[in-house]
Amino acid sequence: MGHARAMTLPPGTDDAAPPRRARSGAGASVYGMELGIPLGGCRVLIADDSAFNRRTLTRFLQWAGITQVAFAASAEEVMERLESFAPDLLLLDAAMPRMDGIGVCRSLRGDPRWCDLPILMQSALHSDQMRTVCFNAGATDLIAKPINPGECIARVRYHLERRSMVQELRAFHERVERDLRQARAMQLALVPEPVELAALAERSGLTVDSVFRASDEIGGDFWTAFAFDGSRVGVFAADLSGHGIAAAINAFRLHTLLTRTPPEELRDPARLLRQLNGRLCEILPLGQFATAFYGVIDRADDTLLYAAAASPSPLLMTNFGVQPLDASGPLLGAFPDSAYTNRRVPLRRGDGLFLCSDGLSEARNAEGAMLGEDGLLRLAERAAAEAPERPLPALMAHHAAIHGERLNDDVTALWITRR
Repeated sequence: MGHARAMTLPPGTDDAAPPRRARSGAGASVYGMELGIPLGGCRVLIADDSAFNRRTLTRFLQWAGITQVAFAASAEEVMERLESFAPDLLLLDAAMPRMDGIGVCRSLRGDPRWCDLPILMQSALHSDQMRTVCFNAGATDLIAKPINPGECIARVRYHLERRSMVQELRAFHERVERDLRQARAMQLALVPEPVELAALAERSGLTVDSVFRASDEIGGDFWTAFAFDGSRVGVFAADLSGHGIAAAINAFRLHTLLTRTPPEELRDPARLLRQLNGRLCEILPLGQFATAFYGVIDRADDTLLYAAAASPSPLLMTNFGVQPLDASGPLLGAFPDSAYTNRRVPLRRGDGLFLCSDGLSEARNAEGAMLGEDGLLRLAERAAAEAPERPLPALMAHHAAIHGERLNDDVTALWITRR
């Protein structure tokens, strides 16, 4: 079969050595080899049952600077060389014996290991039907025989460069995903561990259920709780503007400021928010800010003392029903001289406190209607009536039934009940 598929070479070329000008570098310039990435590290497998064709293609590849070349004369050898040689590109004859190149190409595309390997099919048939058959089998490109060396080199270079770029993008994507997973783990570490939270709740006579989800891998929400002064528990929740990496970095900044606050300054919510606001105004980029809630549950006098910075309204559950609390106040990080107001409400045994970020209240249903704080209040009332012992899972289930599991914003939700 091979003698019928001889290839056209440049004048003065024999099948033993490249033309003289290619040795001096001029041939590479003729075929545009001075452009693009170096190909010396690329590996090409030539699958052709003609020894003459294999030598000729090897010469073309050498002109392009490709020296790592392997050969296969049959479909069986193709599979063997793929495993041992791991090429970056396959030059495949469409008319090999037994299983032809079309069958080989179709088989490779069904194997996940080779599904994205560039396959340049060579064929002496130039019809549209043949092109359709080759591309339907999964060929990346088609080279007509007799092969023009300049066209061959240009197509090989193009597909090797494209493969290199795809591999670089894939490596970059994998690196970003790995970094985001690490950042996600770091952000989850801002939230109290379940064991730690259970111990705090037990010591403080509380039941605490929480939900913490980021709309992306990472986000700008976080919350924390801590006990101090024997009978007091502080609960802090914040939502940094934006999503993704920038919002997460700002959440880390705010969390660091909070953890460095001396215990004696945690008794006064308004004072704490004022101090945090001053620091955030110094470090946050212009236009970035946070909403926040900080409340102190005092078991000694059965009260909740809190201050807020434009957060969604907390909900207070008592025997008299569900009451939204005033959460007005300047944004954190927006204006350096902002002042905040302390508010005190009763929080007795059996009462509950629901806190959330606006990812819940601003969720939209299939028709595009926003839930809103009034809608969230009704969901909270329904959940409290259906599952008084643990209302938060019921609330989240009802919310998901209307708005779906996948939300467009970060979500923090806390349901705290005094026992």
